[in-house]
Formats: sequence, C-alpha cells, structure tokens
Amino acid sequence: MKDEPRSTNLFMKLDSVFIWKEPFGLVLIIAPWNYPLNLTLVLLVGALAAGSCVVLKPSEISQGTEKVLAEVLPQYLDQSCFAVVLGGP
Repeated sequence: MKDEPRSTNLFMKLDSVFIWKEPFGLVLIIAPWNYPLNLTLVLLVGALAAGSCVVLKPSEISQGTEKVLAEVLPQYLDQSCFAVVLGGP
C-alpha cells in the first residue's frame, strides 16, 4: 500500500506525482468533537472517493453538527454507500 511515484512531464516538473492507494471496504469514521464538520467530511469524501462504504458516528458532544449531518447528508449522497449513527458512546 505504499505510494507509487510516477514520472512527470515538463508542465509538472515542480510537482510530486504519485499514486495514493486506499482500500475498498467498509470504513468506520468516529468524528471528534473539535472541528466536527471539517474532520468528518474530509474523511468521508476520501473514503467514498476510494469506493468504500462508510459508517459515520458524529460526536455526541457536538449535538448540532450531529443533527445537521444526519439530516443533510442523505439529501445529497446515495444512502446505500453510507450510514450515520447517532447517540452516545
């Protein structure tokens, strides 16, 4: 699962080019209470882009963010590839 470096062309000489592998499967994301939206969505997008299904557990301390994620995400994402679990620890 190491990154595979790739050669660059003239336009990308200053960039680093590599293939970053992420596995398929089921991903459990337990979101932290600090920066709950940012730290949750970054991991969610990466897991969905890699082709994984996601079980998302927002922090029970940030109740407002927990409710927003549970209500808004099903409106914009296919519910067959993720689930939001609410509640305490």
